[in-house]
Amino acid sequence: MSNLVKKIERVTGDVGILASFLLIPLILATTYEVISRYAFEAPTVWAYEVGYVITGSHFLLGMAYTLQKGQFIRIDIFSQSMSAKTRAVIDLVGYSVVLPLMIWISYGLLSHLINGFVRGEHSGQSALNLPVWPFRVVFMVAFVLLALQVFAEIIKSIKKYKELKT
Repeated sequence: MSNLVKKIERVTGDVGILASFLLIPLILATTYEVISRYAFEAPTVWAYEVGYVITGSHFLLGMAYTLQKGQFIRIDIFSQSMSAKTRAVIDLVGYSVVLPLMIWISYGLLSHLINGFVRGEHSGQSALNLPVWPFRVVFMVAFVLLALQVFAEIIKSIKKYKELKT
């Protein structure tokens, strides 16, 4: 199982790092919009929606990476007084509850993606009016990656519990 965890974490890590590079076009689009709006009094019709989509993609694709690195918010005031074994059990129970939810959300997002593609839906967020299905692909992929990382966390919690038990 250790190889499976390594493979999952390799994928979530690579996607998380690639997602961080989405900040570059976000900064460029925002800078262009500000200069265009205030220096030339000619705001763009696309910058808001592009920024909206890039920010959402950055956040969503970084979720699994954030979990992998242990950077989600925890209530340490309670857990720091517990033994490592108890924390491992709490993590195992928590992740075991979250995994089916992530799978259910991923399945629902697949249906949402297909419907948006078939219907030719557009965002309606700006004059650019982008098709929604590419962003829905990102949304679904992000939750599938998060589900995979939660599964890896379950395996790591079991391993940690077994190590502390002996």
